[in-house]
Parts: sequence; structure tokens; C-alpha cells
Amino acid sequence: MQTSHFKTRTAEIGLTPEGYIKIKMLPDVIVDAEDALDNLLVIKNLSAGNKMLKLVDARGNWSMTSEAREVSKKNFSPKTTLARAYVVDSFLTKVMFNFLRSFAEKKVPEEFFNHEEEAIEWLLTHKK
Repeated sequence: MQTSHFKTRTAEIGLTPEGYIKIKMLPDVIVDAEDALDNLLVIKNLSAGNKMLKLVDARGNWSMTSEAREVSKKNFSPKTTLARAYVVDSFLTKVMFNFLRSFAEKKVPEEFFNHEEEAIEWLLTHKK
């Protein structure tokens, strides 16, 4: 039987019955470059080379090193992501990220939310 849920040192990553990958960051961790690669390999395994919807639950007290951000940025490919929804802690965080995103090059649809249900609803509108 194929496993559709994994736990790394910094995240729980799984394939949902609705067909999207859910990444939930664990509390009180600092994601380093090796952690970022580990998480990316789990996501690659779950997607089996298919373009996927991704839900990132970024709530909680965790952080990423600059090296981990570079690894994530370098390995991001619009070839593997249909759309990405982020769930964040506060309204202010959501507004700030949506504002900053408005200046970035849009490679795939992405949006920030405060409620997981809204994020899932939006994400599933991008299902093919």
C-alpha cells in the first residue's frame, strides 16, 4: 500500500482525498536547507510528476533560514504546481503577503487566507 502521508522534521505532508497536497508546518522549528530539500522530495514523491494543487498551512511559530528560502525558490517550478493556497495566522499577515505578492511575477495562481476552509474552496476552483 502506498503511503500518502509523511512527517519530516519540520512538516506534515500528505495527499488529500480531494487530490491536493497539504503541507502543515510543525510548531517551533527552524527549517534549514536540508529540511527544505527533504520536504521538497516528499512533495515530489506524492505528486508522482503530476502538476498538483498545494495547500500550505503556515500558521504557528516556525521560521526558515535564508538558505532554506533559496533552496525552495530554486526548486519551485510552475511545471509541478497548478495553484497554491497559504493559510496564515492573522489578517494583517494575509494582507501584507497579498500586497507583496501583487509586485511579484505570477508563475502560478496563489492566495493567502486566514481560514483553511476558504483556502481549500479557492484551491479546488483551480482543479483540472
